[in-house]
Amino acid sequence: MQTKEYNREEFDYHQSENNYTLSIPAKFLDAKNLKVKRKNPDGSFSDADVVIREQNHEILIITSVPIDILVEISEQEI
Repeated sequence: MQTKEYNREEFDYHQSENNYTLSIPAKFLDAKNLKVKRKNPDGSFSDADVVIREQNHEILIITSVPIDILVEISEQEI
């Protein structure tokens, strides 16, 4: 399993859709299981309320507010 942390400053704001997005490289498109967790103020992680889409050979993570996240990528089915 691979993990990668992203901070809120890495999200792009889209005024027309009123949301924030983060694009993840295409190399993760083969992932069988991708989980996004929100980083809590105490440093722990919990499930994040995000939408995940594949778009233009990238994975797009969409949220209504920018948050610090941890992405977990597994190449095996869970």
